[in-house]
Amino acid sequence: MIYKTHLALNYLVLQSILKLSDGMPEKILTPWGIGTIIGTTIGTFVPDIDAPHSEVSKRLLPAKTLLNLLLPILSIFSSLALSLFIYSKTGLNYMYDKIILFFIILMTLFLILSLLFKVLLKPLFVHRGFLHSIWGLLIINFFLSIMYINNLKTIPLSIINMYNGFYIGMNIGYLGHLIGDMMTFHGINPLFPIKWKISLKIFRTNSLEEKIFMIILIIVNIIFFLANIFKI
Repeated sequence: MIYKTHLALNYLVLQSILKLSDGMPEKILTPWGIGTIIGTTIGTFVPDIDAPHSEVSKRLLPAKTLLNLLLPILSIFSSLALSLFIYSKTGLNYMYDKIILFFIILMTLFLILSLLFKVLLKPLFVHRGFLHSIWGLLIINFFLSIMYINNLKTIPLSIINMYNGFYIGMNIGYLGHLIGDMMTFHGINPLFPIKWKISLKIFRTNSLEEKIFMIILIIVNIIFFLANIFKI
C-alpha cells in the first residue's frame, strides 16, 4: 500500500476514535490532540523505513542509513532512560557521578546492542519483515513506555498530555499500517520470521483499485471532518 493510502486510512481511524471518545473537534486543539496527530503520522511511516523505495527513505534518508542510525539512537535513549531510573533509586547528587554512570551504561548497552543487531536482528530487516510484524509494534511500545514511566514526574502536565496523545497515535499509525498492508496481495507475516502470511488480496500496491480506494478514503475523511466540525 502506498503512503497516501496509509495516511488516509489511519486519519480516518483517528477521527473515528476521537468521535467515539466524544472529543471532536475540541480535543483536536489540545496538546493531547496535537500529539495524537503527530504520533499517527510518524507511526504510519515507521514500518517502511526498511523499504529502499518507500517515501520515508526517498525523502529523508536511505533505508540502509536509517538502519545504521538505529543502533546509536537506541543506545542513547535506552541509556538515558536507565540512568534516570538508577538516579531516582540511588539518590546520586553529583553531576560528575551521573555523567560517569551514564557513559558506562551507554558503552555497555552499545556493545550489547551491536552484538544483538549484527548477529540476530540485521538479517531480519528485510522489507515487510520484522518491522511489519507484531514484534516491531511491541518494541516501539516498550521504548515509549520506558521514556513515559521514567519522566512522568519531571515534565509539565501539558507535555505529559501531548506524550499520551503521541503514544496513542503511534499505535494507531503503526497498527493501521500493518492492517493496510494486509489488504494487499503481498500481505504481511505478523509473526515474522514464522512464515504465516495474512493477505486479504483486495488490491495490489499502487494499482488502480488502490488509488480508487484512496480517493474514497480521502472523501470520507473530509466529510467526516466537516460533519464533526459543524456538528452535523
